[in-house]
Amino acid sequence: MQSICAICGQRIAPADDSEEHILPGAIGGRRIVRGFLHHGCNHHSGHTWDAALEKQLRPLALHFGVKRQSGRTLRMAITTTAGENFLLNAGGQLEMSRPEIKRTPIPSGETIQVKAGSIAMARDVLEGLKRKYPKVDVESVLAGAQAQRTYAQGVVRIDLEFGGPVSGRSLVKSALALAHDAGLPIERCGDALAYLREADAEPCFGYHYVDDLVDGRPSTTPLHCVAIDANPRTSLILGYVEYFGIHRAVVCLGRGYAGERLKAIYALDPRTGESLDVAVHLDFDAADVRAIYDYERDDAEKRQEAFGAVFGPVLTDHRAAERDRVVRDSLNFAWANCGGVPDQSLSAEQLARLKELFVDQATPWWKHVTGLDEPAARQLALAYINQVVAAAQSTPA
Repeated sequence: MQSICAICGQRIAPADDSEEHILPGAIGGRRIVRGFLHHGCNHHSGHTWDAALEKQLRPLALHFGVKRQSGRTLRMAITTTAGENFLLNAGGQLEMSRPEIKRTPIPSGETIQVKAGSIAMARDVLEGLKRKYPKVDVESVLAGAQAQRTYAQGVVRIDLEFGGPVSGRSLVKSALALAHDAGLPIERCGDALAYLREADAEPCFGYHYVDDLVDGRPSTTPLHCVAIDANPRTSLILGYVEYFGIHRAVVCLGRGYAGERLKAIYALDPRTGESLDVAVHLDFDAADVRAIYDYERDDAEKRQEAFGAVFGPVLTDHRAAERDRVVRDSLNFAWANCGGVPDQSLSAEQLARLKELFVDQATPWWKHVTGLDEPAARQLALAYINQVVAAAQSTPA
């Protein structure tokens, strides 16, 4: 028996079948189903519904470092509260949005100074300059480039706006795909089919935050989760979709269900692709569903709590990783330039020089994370290197 396409309602011939991710691959989904969408419907929904969802979730995907099976999460342009323009990269790193080129006239012509956000960006600029100035040696210039890290003056604000009729259809499609994968004929899911097929159909989902429907939620994990529960007691086929532990929605897939109770769950950590063992409780009746649709089970304060539970730890991890990088790079630079000789003790002059170089390199980070002025930040950096030196001197050779 041929399957029916969830979007167009036509039978799916074997030659026109497709692989559909239950959760879009662009946000880290892995599990796929077949016999669910025509190839053309899969392509169209991926470039419209799933693309809209991915765009809304991209800031979170970049900050959390989503691991995709193929491709990579696209960078996105952001503007800080100080009006600075950057590109947001995976891991929450910021990069210059465009290179800066400074030309200075000199008697024999001009010097050109290029400031770029990455080696790749610098290479593109130099290749462009080479077309006008053929003598430019791109590799030689790049080999002499100086790497410098600076920090944004303003704050990056994360837009948590979510939902709407386009991305909302991707959400409902995910719940319906899991129902299909669990063996439930999608023809029983009339509410979901109407929403996917009819432009003016009422959305069959709403947000739920008044309590946590997930049991066994791993703390600090930006959980992706899809669940379904076909319950003859309530006659409802319900679904649940959660993205990054933050966006949480209950879906009514269908009504009038009279078969055996059927449950299914697909949950994973999108940073690794690892499947997670959780339970989802969807013990709602028709009145509850209407209340969810009418935003009576939404809660702004609980939304913020959900956000903080997963986003706070990732910011802490990012800061710790940057601190370790700054300390490592500053120490390496200071050692390489203080005049010290391997396996020999530093002279008092060399030690003073090492501390001075470390403070010069590390102060911008201390200034950035503390908000202190330059002298105060230098004092913190100096206190840190003094502790490192004291610890090293007290350790037996």
